[in-house]
Amino acid sequence: MSAKNITIIGAGFTGIRAGLDLARAKKYGLIPDNTVIRIVSKNDYFEYYPAMYRVATGSSPLQACVRLDEIFSGYDVEIITDAIIDIDTPARTALGASGSRYKCDYMIVALGSQPTYYNISELEELSFHFRSIHGAVELRDRIQRIFLDHKDSSKEEQLIAFHFVIVGAGASGVELAGEIELYARSVAKTHAVDPSFISISLIESNNRVLGTMPEKISHRAEKRLRVLGVNLFLNRRLIKKESWTVFLQDMKIGAQTVIWTAGNIVNTLYKDLECFPLAENGRVDVDEHLMTRCGDDNIFVGGDAANTKYAGLAQTAIYDGKFIARNIIRDITDESLIKYEPKKIGYDIPIGPGWAILHIGKITIYGRIAWWMRQLIDLKFYLSILPLHKAIKRFLSKGDGPSS
Repeated sequence: MSAKNITIIGAGFTGIRAGLDLARAKKYGLIPDNTVIRIVSKNDYFEYYPAMYRVATGSSPLQACVRLDEIFSGYDVEIITDAIIDIDTPARTALGASGSRYKCDYMIVALGSQPTYYNISELEELSFHFRSIHGAVELRDRIQRIFLDHKDSSKEEQLIAFHFVIVGAGASGVELAGEIELYARSVAKTHAVDPSFISISLIESNNRVLGTMPEKISHRAEKRLRVLGVNLFLNRRLIKKESWTVFLQDMKIGAQTVIWTAGNIVNTLYKDLECFPLAENGRVDVDEHLMTRCGDDNIFVGGDAANTKYAGLAQTAIYDGKFIARNIIRDITDESLIKYEPKKIGYDIPIGPGWAILHIGKITIYGRIAWWMRQLIDLKFYLSILPLHKAIKRFLSKGDGPSS
């Protein structure tokens, strides 16, 4: 067989899973050993998003950040740090910000998603997020710094300074809300600040938290959040943020720190390039093999950007990576391609240390067992990308946050 060149753009869940499966196929002779496998990413590390809220509340960044050369150690994979700025789909060539061109026989485009702020005045500049390791560390440092800066302020100023507002009550917002108060209390203790000045508010534009899940689960989550002392503002929409004030549609509240988890869109490169046909929801229109409908075969899109049933979830992105790799292997070996069938999904959402909601099909479990299951899910993922000793070491690198 002639040598095949596979280029994977993006090192998120889809890119990492596809890269590992293809590399293992090459290593064990399932595809020719002259196959070139290349990963092009703007970062030289992989970010494990499900652990970001823990990094933001004091756990080690090692839980959410793994170097690509560590993941692909022992495999013949070329890792290139470069940001893709253009893709010529007919020529199956990607252009990097470095000026390099990456021509290939198979292209996997898996650039993920990014926050959107819905044109709310000054929100992007004045709010925090934890969609990246840098964002999570910045938020952690902000929490520490605000207690240092205001430990001697007046009571009135402390009430505003130590009020943390989270916008968006999906899984990310709920996970952070359940964890942040305990972390804030530990930081307050360090600076001899009265913890009674700390308050956490969760703002949601819909009428319940975890709005994509069954109502009974939302109600149980709300009950748990209130037990933890989180203030819930449902049916409220943020319209503006100023330095000391958060403006909602019908009220305003004093707070210096706003954390945004309310909206994500697919990476804007898909739209900016105008070479990927988009569905009405902004995701890339793909066929039954996860190939784009751009008139050229062998260009795949998976993960958050693909217009599939459960797009936007880590478990879907991992599944997509496995599926795309499997089809590329089949195509290289002259086998017929398989059709995409969405994988049934489950949820395991921690709400404070030692407590979680596990929902799979008709089964729902609340409490410590669900929380332990979430720990096992994290460990299972680390084991899927790292050798045993490295996976366990990373899993145990909890740091000093409330998750430890």
